[in-house]
Parts: sequence; structure tokens; C-alpha cells
Amino acid sequence: MHDASEVTICRRLFDEKFVEVEQLLADLPPEALLWRPFESSPWRGPAASLGWLIAHSLSSTIYLLRRAEWTLGRLEWSQVDGDEGKDEFGPANHDPDYLRERARRVQTQVHAFLDSIDANAMNQTRPHAKRVDVVLSVRYDVMHALEHLSQHIGHAQLTRQLWALL
Repeated sequence: MHDASEVTICRRLFDEKFVEVEQLLADLPPEALLWRPFESSPWRGPAASLGWLIAHSLSSTIYLLRRAEWTLGRLEWSQVDGDEGKDEFGPANHDPDYLRERARRVQTQVHAFLDSIDANAMNQTRPHAKRVDVVLSVRYDVMHALEHLSQHIGHAQLTRQLWALL
């Protein structure tokens, strides 16, 4: 029997995104991670590098899932951060092999989180720790993590295509 639960569908969608990260990094030289397709742009400033897009997408995925864990009462607010803290694109991330391994670690963390919740957990809400006018929900943070990861992977795919034209 096929499990069509919301949590299972989220796991499948996240896994599809992590396959795309693997594809982005396949046969990629380190200099490609630092390359920016547009040093200046009349619309919203310079484009991000391929490496920054991938690193940020991984970091923000963990940040949002940790925020969901806070909403569930599992973490202190001070523990809500990305997988590499404020240095989400430090020098180690200039290496495609390191980013590939980092993506695998993040995928493992995503699985651990999704394995720990069910439909009832998805419904949990809690007022934001610092902004009393905002109510956080586990469902919103899981969906936002998936959406944000997808958005930046799309940006990275376009950047990877531009790099291939050099």
C-alpha cells in the first residue's frame, strides 16, 4: 500500500530536491562555486554565486526545520540556526565535494525530523519567540523549507547552465 500522508509526500519532495543538488555539483570544478553570472545588475543588484545559492539553501532548510522543532517545544530559541551557523558559506563550501557531503548531512537531518513528526505535529503552532504578532506553525515551516530549497535550487540550476556556456 502506498503511503500518501503529508509527511511522506514532504520526504519524497525533499529527496527529489537533494537529487537535484547532487546533479548541480556533479563534475563541477571549485572555481564554479565562486563564479557569479552578473557582477552587477540593474535589478536587485549582483547575482549570487552557485556555491552561495547551494549553501544558503541547505542552511535555510535546517534553520526552518529547527524553527519547527522550537514550535514543537523540542529546542530553545537560541538553538534555531542553520546547519553551519552564521558562516553558512565559509571557505569549506568552496569545495564541491564538501558541499555534496554537506547536502547529504542535511538530507539525513531532514529525514530525522520528518521521521519524528506526524499529522498532529504538523498542526502545532506557537507564538514567535521575539515577535508576539507572529504565530509560527510546523506545517508552514516545513512547507517554507521545501519552497525555499526549491527556489534556490532553481536559481542554482540557471547559474550552472550559464557556467556551462563559458
